Amino acid sequence: MRINYKDYIDRVKGCFIGKTVIGTLGAPYEGVKMPMELEFKPEMIDTMLPNDDLDLQVLWLEVVEKKGLGFTSKDLLDSFCENCDYSPGEYAIMRKNHEKGIMPPYSGRFCNDFYRYGNGCPIRSEIWACLSPGNPIQAAGLAGRDGIIDHDGISIDAELFFAAVEALAFTGKGLDGSFGPMYELMMHGIGFVPKNSVVRDVVTFVCELCRTHRDMGEVLCELLSAYGHLDCTNMLQNLGITVAALLKGEGDMIKTGMLALNCGFDTDCTCATAGAILGIVHGAEKLEKLYGWNDVKYVLGVRANRSSDSVADLASDVARLALSLARSGGSEVEFVEAPLAGVRRFEELAPISFAVEYENGDPTFGLTKDAAVKLSFRNNSQKAMYIEYALTLPENTEIKKRDELLKSYGRTILPGDKAEEVLVIGAKDPDGVIYEKNIVKVKVTGDYENEYSFGISGNKVWRLTGPIWSTVPATDTEILSKGKGYWHVFPQASSEAENIDNVREFHLNFARDAETDVFCEEELFEELPRGINYGRGGRGVIARPYRIADVEIPEDSFKFRDLFGFTGPCVIYLSQILVAPEEMTVFAQLGCSGPFKFFVNGKLIGERFEATTFDAENAHFEGIKLRKGENRIVLRLTRLSNDAKYSLVFSKGLTCATHYTCFGTRRI
Repeated sequence: MRINYKDYIDRVKGCFIGKTVIGTLGAPYEGVKMPMELEFKPEMIDTMLPNDDLDLQVLWLEVVEKKGLGFTSKDLLDSFCENCDYSPGEYAIMRKNHEKGIMPPYSGRFCNDFYRYGNGCPIRSEIWACLSPGNPIQAAGLAGRDGIIDHDGISIDAELFFAAVEALAFTGKGLDGSFGPMYELMMHGIGFVPKNSVVRDVVTFVCELCRTHRDMGEVLCELLSAYGHLDCTNMLQNLGITVAALLKGEGDMIKTGMLALNCGFDTDCTCATAGAILGIVHGAEKLEKLYGWNDVKYVLGVRANRSSDSVADLASDVARLALSLARSGGSEVEFVEAPLAGVRRFEELAPISFAVEYENGDPTFGLTKDAAVKLSFRNNSQKAMYIEYALTLPENTEIKKRDELLKSYGRTILPGDKAEEVLVIGAKDPDGVIYEKNIVKVKVTGDYENEYSFGISGNKVWRLTGPIWSTVPATDTEILSKGKGYWHVFPQASSEAENIDNVREFHLNFARDAETDVFCEEELFEELPRGINYGRGGRGVIARPYRIADVEIPEDSFKFRDLFGFTGPCVIYLSQILVAPEEMTVFAQLGCSGPFKFFVNGKLIGERFEATTFDAENAHFEGIKLRKGENRIVLRLTRLSNDAKYSLVFSKGLTCATHYTCFGTRRI
């Protein structure tokens, strides 16, 4: 691809002007999940606001300036954890996984069931397009390395889509802002998305809606009906809003931004991405003529080493890097009429690179489960390399099994080849503490010396009591023996239909045993007998057996059906010994779809009585005091229908905060 350098840098500047200005337009309304009828006012973009959409791309720029296109996903994740302090949603998950030594692509999958398909990575696509103008294949490939650090599946596909669209927009062919060319740009962009991806379906669906519906409100209605999600940052609805705004905006930056804004949801992101794409299409000179935007300043919420806060300087830095990549052979773009600048020197690839794979993508172990891990050492040099390595294991773990591909843990690796070994690591003492964070250190010696590390995540050990349930009405042998059948236990019915309702309810349903609990909560803080069924009656109902068993929960969230096969409404208790490294005051985030009670060391921390829709942070609690050493955590959880979902994490703040990884659990 041959591109005029002057035109290219103008489009890069236009990209980040659009990203900054139109992102600011949407920022104050992020999270409003409803259509709005706001009208544009110039003061809405008077003061530029920080936005993680741009923050992380500036960090990625610095990574590529140092590493070149040989950067890894881990390089990006390292930079985020070192230079960014905030942790909303999926950012908190990837930071926690990074701290636990769980690296991409697992950092975007593990413990990330709620935010996995969020909008956090599609909004970071512009840097990859700007470094790959006219080369959508390269842009999408770089975007894929980015997306896997905190997302999975279709969210990554959306970043591939936007990166490809933006790279194509640099060609400037026929993109006059009318519906036709923008439609063609969208259709070309989905060609770089996996064929079976829902992202293709959403883009095609929205394009067809925009063809057949004149009103943006009608498009939004159909989009949300098909792809709406309770989380304002979910990717699919915001992808559709961005595409629709571009198609309906007639190439006008303000109109496009306001269309995206008035759809609601993740407004800072939908506006910013649409603004960036139009910025590439128009270029900075045209934006200045149309809107008077010239010396735009950006505001960062991360630590970055840039020369100024000028978008023009940022664009120049990006352009110089792209030129250097092209001249060093790292890019297929050829710039015409470019300055005779020197080629930037990038860090050379290490002679030996190290990688880890988890069997079935599962990085966990526990009391009854081991972790299988494949270690790989690749020779990147031009000569044979002999290496030996030694492992240092974390507390209460041991190697249960290892293959012998690396004889005596040493091997000569030919150029371009790699040596692999599979390790099975498990708990040394089944009655000991299982820590959530477990870092395995790998020391390499021989022709090359270095130290690496990786992590395995310890399961949370709980004691499950339940399921606890009853019939409606509650019955026992004494009550039933008073009549020839059980019809006499039902309340007096006003009609035959009501009478049948009562019988069928009795036959076909359970009830959560809310009042006839097997325990008083206080008893759960004492040692309970193990290995037996334990129960007591209440409200005149005879004792029934309830199961007591140890269970292991690998991630932060779980469903009742993960724990047992019983279906129907019920109550369970989960009781845990949590081991803290020191006396601490912490925060908690609890996700729930039904009622709960949450106790720490005998104190009721909080409770909810209503059913709700699960998210990862339904309830927040502060000022929770933990003792050094052992603490008793108890959850009383209620399923009101056929299933229920809950989650629990301890964090360093109420929201957008880092999660703790320093705790362990053990059998009660």
